Amino acid sequence: MNCVHHHPRARSLTQALKYSCNPYFYRVLQTVVEQVPDSLAQPADTCAVQRQNLMAWTRHVKSFGLDTLLGVDVPRESPGFIPTAAYYDRRLGPCNWTYGNIYSLSVGQGEINLTGLQTANVLATIANRGYYYTPHFVRAVGSSGAPLPKFREKHRTLVDSVHFAALIPGMVAALGRGGTADLASLTDVGISVAGKTGTVQNDEGDDHATFAGFAPANQPKIVVAVYIEAAGYGGLSAAPCAALIMEKYLRGKIAPKRKRWEGWLRCGNLAEQGH
Repeated sequence: MNCVHHHPRARSLTQALKYSCNPYFYRVLQTVVEQVPDSLAQPADTCAVQRQNLMAWTRHVKSFGLDTLLGVDVPRESPGFIPTAAYYDRRLGPCNWTYGNIYSLSVGQGEINLTGLQTANVLATIANRGYYYTPHFVRAVGSSGAPLPKFREKHRTLVDSVHFAALIPGMVAALGRGGTADLASLTDVGISVAGKTGTVQNDEGDDHATFAGFAPANQPKIVVAVYIEAAGYGGLSAAPCAALIMEKYLRGKIAPKRKRWEGWLRCGNLAEQGH
């Protein structure tokens, strides 16, 4: 698996997030799926362990509210899809699939389906260091001043909260010099943004652009997820779009240097932004 853009070799999680390095995440998931205890030497045992490893990975991923209905207070919510070991057993046959069949999961492609709402919710979970509230539009019901009880319940992931802090430096670096989203930096107005770009392959035309992030990075107040069809690299269109939303929300206005971005939004010409 190669990167679709040139960057220094990523030797750490921080660098991998900054440069959106596909090979790094490819190797991480490969280590998770193919990890076999030294005591197991038989192929049948190896197959069973790899299947078990993928099942454990799937459970952790689903604990972020993926492959399920979150229960948001608007109709027609979609659950998305996270493939399981059973799915590959049915599709390719038991013990007839290897990491070579599923490696695209490492970069969020393949059979994975997420909604924009779920993407934003994952970033909210990272911002909260391991938990999320069910997303909702209704701020309060009646004179209570609060939403319904089900929207005040914390949903914790299977990932220990101590591990989330390791993500933040790389997500901040992604919006720094040389990062995939450096065009969307808001440091000039004193806002540190943490985020991750995405470029979704599209067989029918230009790639789709994605970005999801939160700000301020260490005391988050807003999460934004952007998906723009056929707009190319996420850092050239989706990330600047998200930055506008964050800046407007946090400051109430847009800095003069980014005023032209509002024109791009109105004209639907975000794909040309990087030129």
